[in-house]
Amino acid sequence: MHPPPLPFHRAAALLLLALAAPLAAALTPTEWRYRQPVEVAAPGLVRIAVPASTFDLAQPGLADLRVTDAAGREVPYFLDRDPLAAEAGATPGPRSAATFAATQADGLTRLTLGTGTDERLDAIELQTDEPYFLKAAHVSVSADGLAWESLGPAVPLFRQFGAEQLRIAIGRPAAFVQVALDDRHARPVRFTGARVRPAPAQARPPVLDPLGARIVRRDEFAGETVLTVELDGRHVPVRELALETREPLFMRRVTVAVREVNDGVPGERIVGAGTVYRVALDGVPPQAQLGLPVAFAPGTREILVHLHHGDSPPLALDGVSARQHPVHLTFMAAAAGPYRLLTGNPQASAPRYDLAAFARDLRQAAGTFAVPGAPEPTPDYQPRASLAEPPLPEVPLAGAPLDTKYWAARKAVHLARPGVQELELDPETLARARSDLADLRLLHGGNQVPYILERTTLSRSLTLEPVAVPDPKRPTVSVWRLTLPQAGLPLRRLVLTSSTPLFQRQLRLYEQVSGPGGGTVASPLAAGEWSRTPAPGVPETRVFDLPARLRTDTIWIETDNGDNPAVALGRAQATYPVVRLVFKVAETEGFALAFGNDDAAAPRYDLSLVAGRLLTASRSVATLAAAGPNPAARTLFGGLKASYLFWGALALVVVVLLFVVAKALPKPAA
Repeated sequence: MHPPPLPFHRAAALLLLALAAPLAAALTPTEWRYRQPVEVAAPGLVRIAVPASTFDLAQPGLADLRVTDAAGREVPYFLDRDPLAAEAGATPGPRSAATFAATQADGLTRLTLGTGTDERLDAIELQTDEPYFLKAAHVSVSADGLAWESLGPAVPLFRQFGAEQLRIAIGRPAAFVQVALDDRHARPVRFTGARVRPAPAQARPPVLDPLGARIVRRDEFAGETVLTVELDGRHVPVRELALETREPLFMRRVTVAVREVNDGVPGERIVGAGTVYRVALDGVPPQAQLGLPVAFAPGTREILVHLHHGDSPPLALDGVSARQHPVHLTFMAAAAGPYRLLTGNPQASAPRYDLAAFARDLRQAAGTFAVPGAPEPTPDYQPRASLAEPPLPEVPLAGAPLDTKYWAARKAVHLARPGVQELELDPETLARARSDLADLRLLHGGNQVPYILERTTLSRSLTLEPVAVPDPKRPTVSVWRLTLPQAGLPLRRLVLTSSTPLFQRQLRLYEQVSGPGGGTVASPLAAGEWSRTPAPGVPETRVFDLPARLRTDTIWIETDNGDNPAVALGRAQATYPVVRLVFKVAETEGFALAFGNDDAAAPRYDLSLVAGRLLTASRSVATLAAAGPNPAARTLFGGLKASYLFWGALALVVVVLLFVVAKALPKPAA
């Protein structure tokens, strides 16, 4: 039981006692890049809900946040990051149910479990190996296992298309929990156990504040949609993301990621994952779960939301919303008047004030709320020069000049606006460039433009139509040909589909390449068995991983049908990796990408020194034009490079000299 709130005079006395000590070391406000005005109407205790704009301009964790009065003196403050933290004890983790039993009767499967506790439960999590199901679950709780109380309408349980919902919220004390699953319209599902998750020790859930969020970009890749979501600020403690959609029925697995750089290698870090859905169950109104609980403070305004849809169509979205954990700043204003919040000092460390000792009293004391104004630059800002952080260059780092006479191809690069750019390589560039992409050169006015190569885990897809190629010599063998748009594509996988409901075949994938004797030989790509039955949950597809870069533009598929009818092969999906160049420019005209030089070494740019800040910055999308020959390349006779021509001419001269010498030598006697 909490004590009654402290009277204002007692809280003020505690604060004055803390402030009786000398103030913090002298502060130089001009070392902080930004300031926010705070107008205090009357002296006393002042509370501020720290806005997203303050988080955005401050260091992570608000380490450089300072409060100053009208005279520019530092004012100690208390930062209340979690009002419930002092009241909440350590929450134990999930544990296995004490007892678990499953019975089937009257078209129902009943799961009865003993939780092993009389305390309040947050949820239970069921366990099963079934890959594909959708069930309506009626949940009841009991204190003795005899008298049961229903928790209300049925809730959905499912595992489909990579998404799953096996968690059932309880929200009350329950020594026993019973889950009744309706089996009248679908086969029973075998559950193997359950885990019990105790409720947090805090008496009430935290109150979350809205946080501005908007979709600034949507990209469709093979099997997933990636949303670039812009938040109102960096470093804000995000606690929930929610999708806004009018789709009537769907299930999607969702992951939330932020860009980061580890040892100079760009990538993504997963900060949240879960399932969103809207489902309809027999006799129950449609139920939805569109929110995704998360707990992270992104270092950038942009976060990436991956919606994994597999073979389902992409989800129609109306928007996203976000909520943050509120953080309150409390200080004692000795007088009414203007105060300021200072941020933007990378050299400042977190302050240590004595007010933390009075945290409980400060939370309970009465006070007035103030709202900071918009951030503004400090007019006479002057950082400590010896420790000033080097900013991301306003002007792009210039690369060395490059003579592109040995580069066979060139593409114009279209930019919409200056700044940090993201250029995705198209299939033609991926196919014609070196396999390690070491020959890529971004050019502007004869000079190289430094870039960072970003290899992602994303894939683009190509739809291919299989063409049957009967072999009269092998009537029991089915052969198909898949023609790619470009030879030499670095494919990751091939997804085959079939409408034949029942079959089992051994498939072989290969390409036909030039052999040593001048003919063609089969170069294997992949092989494996494909079995399909009409049972629910059995996919209509078969995925083959392709380990190497193709050398031709054709994939051959064959299988021996034996004494069975031929299998009907439907459309195929081939996927290739998404590779990007990330760079920064100050203008938008005259950029080009050169490639097609097998002798080029990988470039080395000083841009790697700011790779982390460049790769996590907001980006614009650059695009490639159609490819054409490089006008600067030295080519003769249909595109032969000058270097190849030189060695060919030298070999010809040697052959001619040998012929002349042979003619000049005397013939041997008969």
